[in-house]
Amino acid sequence: MAETVTSSRRRTTLSRERIVAAAVALIDGEGLDALSMRRLGAALGVEAMSLYRHFPSKAALLEAVVARLLAELPVPAPTAARWQDAFRALARAYRALLTRHPNAIPLLATLELSNPGSLAVAGAVMALFSAAGFDPRTSLYVLATGESFVIGFAYWEAGTANLREGRSAPPLIPPGASSYLVEHWNELTEQDCDRAFEFGLDVLIAGLEKVRNT
Repeated sequence: MAETVTSSRRRTTLSRERIVAAAVALIDGEGLDALSMRRLGAALGVEAMSLYRHFPSKAALLEAVVARLLAELPVPAPTAARWQDAFRALARAYRALLTRHPNAIPLLATLELSNPGSLAVAGAVMALFSAAGFDPRTSLYVLATGESFVIGFAYWEAGTANLREGRSAPPLIPPGASSYLVEHWNELTEQDCDRAFEFGLDVLIAGLEKVRNT
């Protein structure tokens, strides 16, 4: 009887919000490949079939996960503020989002513009740049270029983390490394990611300013 009551309580408290939160936690903790309806059901203490009452498929669940993650991204509203400042703020916020959820980077990197979870954010970002004087087509290019830069940087930052974290015991130089890499190995392994990111932003903004003024 006690087991029946417990099971009933779990079913009544199951909701889309709780399922999505558990999916995000599972991805954060074990990686994107670990997410399955069976594994998620076990984490929630329910049968996998119970999840399908809220999400018809894993694809639908992933769309909700995307929406949940992107909800953490504050998109500046079109105002009189300099678009350059808005671009920097948005890029930094997106990088912070990916830093909090590194295992979700592949999911966000393969988003299509038609994905329901990304439509609201994409539209808001394009509106921001349209208000700054970019035409609609160029606003889409700005969105794609900025997103690609931040995601690419996040991949690079995650992929080189072991090098930077081994400063107290410098990692061995890989066999076959060029003489240039050997000469500058310490500089490469002690890279300041914040400075590198800001450098990339400077380059991007300088290019966008040139495009906007032509």
